[in-house]
Amino acid sequence: MTAEIAIMSRTAVVLAADSAVTVTSWKDGNQERRYFKGANKLYELSRGGPVGLMIYGSAGLQGVPWELPIKAFRETLGSDQFDRLETYPERFFEFLQHNDKLFSEETKNKALLSLVGAAVFRLQMLIAVYAEVDKVEGLADKTDEEIEAALTFAEAQVDAMELHQLLTEADIANATAKTTEELTKEAPTAIPLFIQSASRVFLVPRFIVTLVKLAVKQFIQYADQTGVVIAGYGKEEYFPALEVYDCYGFLGDRLILLRNEPRMMDANSPAVIQPFATTHMIDTFRTGVAPDVLGSIYGSTNQALTDLGARVMAECGAQMPLTEERLSALVQEAHTEHTDRWYQQIRNQHVFPLSNIIHSLPLPDMAGLAKSLIELESLKERVTRPSESVSGPIDVAVISKHDGFVWIDRKHYFRPELNPRFFKRAE
Repeated sequence: MTAEIAIMSRTAVVLAADSAVTVTSWKDGNQERRYFKGANKLYELSRGGPVGLMIYGSAGLQGVPWELPIKAFRETLGSDQFDRLETYPERFFEFLQHNDKLFSEETKNKALLSLVGAAVFRLQMLIAVYAEVDKVEGLADKTDEEIEAALTFAEAQVDAMELHQLLTEADIANATAKTTEELTKEAPTAIPLFIQSASRVFLVPRFIVTLVKLAVKQFIQYADQTGVVIAGYGKEEYFPALEVYDCYGFLGDRLILLRNEPRMMDANSPAVIQPFATTHMIDTFRTGVAPDVLGSIYGSTNQALTDLGARVMAECGAQMPLTEERLSALVQEAHTEHTDRWYQQIRNQHVFPLSNIIHSLPLPDMAGLAKSLIELESLKERVTRPSESVSGPIDVAVISKHDGFVWIDRKHYFRPELNPRFFKRAE
């Protein structure tokens, strides 16, 4: 996990990120997590333009640390600038898509085979469900006819699964074309269902087709997602903008991305405080109440109003009591009015005043606010949980139209006074 924030006013945008990284591994069937405090998550994306980039979530793409393609793109971009900020992420992801040195065809194919292979257990469990056994090992006692019937059931289940909006039938077809030959060859000696009985080999082609389809349809669910935040200015823009993408990695040759709603500043826009990843304490600061408390109040109020309506009807002994549908409608109406009132209070007492003051803050104070909010998130994590998934030095950068990308706080893995050559190269 991590904690990051973007604060955007009409004058500038501030980016801040902690340095914690979580490494997950498996040992003897148990998940182990290790926490480190030196990860870089905030980068200057362009030498020529005022643009910064933050990442959260997965620390790598297809096994390649994000730092490599980010800095490679920066070098490729050189002094070039684009008129609008939205062009920077478009060009960046095009660079990733077509960079065969970082992401070779062989690497993509291996990743696709690994993706499909990871779905083998899930498909076998679908078969086990129909065969009424709890484990894959239990399928060893089933006849070929029973396994074939269970596979037919699994095929129907997979066909009925909805394909995510980011994916297409062409993705399934391409994955099938790239993996079927090798998977068909390996299945009889690698997949438990066929190791149990050699006579089931006639089902391998159907199993593989269904397996690939299942892996693709569940790709988004199991992908190592990375959030990519790009903020700053295009050459023709005078107010900052914020672009956020969800990157799910490569599915075969295609990089799967979801662009979130961009945030654009203008002369009339409210200030933006946008947290990423771990957001609990920052949301509490913005609204004056914790998000989980808000959710609890919302649910309990609805239930309390429903119970109250039923008790009032019972106490009055009405001869023509309301129908459940009418009572539910009245409760929902009262609940909505009640919720709107205290949401308005939150906006008037917390959200709007904070937004207004951010537009007036000097840049050092904006940077200080961003850093303090990350520190608050880190403190909460440190005193309430055994892990410190939000921790370490905090990097802070201010991006303004004419001053460009300016580091306020930046960690180094070395002592700067011993490495003057580093700063000369950076110049």
